[in-house]
Amino acid sequence: MIHESELRARQKASQRAFYRALAGGSPGAALLELDGIQATVVPVREWFSIFNSAFYDDPADLERAHPRLAAAYAAAGARAWAVWVPPDEPRAAAIARDRGHVLDSTPLLFAAEIDALDLEPRRALDLAPQPTWERVARVNDLAHGVLERWSMAAVFQTMDDPASRLHVARDNGNPVAALIAREHAGDCYFWFVATVPEARRAGLAAELMRHALREARERGCSTTTLESTAVAEPLYAGLGYTPLGRYEMWEARGP
Repeated sequence: MIHESELRARQKASQRAFYRALAGGSPGAALLELDGIQATVVPVREWFSIFNSAFYDDPADLERAHPRLAAAYAAAGARAWAVWVPPDEPRAAAIARDRGHVLDSTPLLFAAEIDALDLEPRRALDLAPQPTWERVARVNDLAHGVLERWSMAAVFQTMDDPASRLHVARDNGNPVAALIAREHAGDCYFWFVATVPEARRAGLAAELMRHALREARERGCSTTTLESTAVAEPLYAGLGYTPLGRYEMWEARGP
């Protein structure tokens, strides 16, 4: 049995690896590394702090590097950016608050050993044979009510990440559910899991995850991790994931 601390370590490594890949996904995107800080800058979506995100190892690193970090985001044209504070780190939260950040959201960290999950198929899926980054993003646009002019597809214009496996399910030929399953050091890390409103409550996202996890297990993955919005928490709990505490996303927004 894998200890909780190892599951947390795998999620941290997978999350940061995904954001490093995201730094090559669109024009002007960049990776910043400042005194123990890893930050991804995505100016094509300057108001989306979920893409313009910073991570740290020690709160002291965050405190020391914050002025340069803020200046770098401003220089790149990012109007909103966030610091991800892991569970139970009040010092880092206080540092962010003192520097003008506000608490934006509290994603719940979920993790599991893949062999502990029941991955038997529950329903048939019509899988898109060649899913694209744009299609996965467009499903998320529809799921979250994002307007066309702010489509999240812009974030993935130049994305080339062989570690990410894209999965899209269709209904009558139309994409209705999608996800990214990124494999890193034996961990299958999920991102952008979404179902369009008219196809919800049919078990599509759960089935798509089971499909992706079976494939990841065949390629050698033994664990799976993700961060969840509040609305998706029942999905992951129902699949058998274990909650391991809440992140806090402390957001700074410009005028």
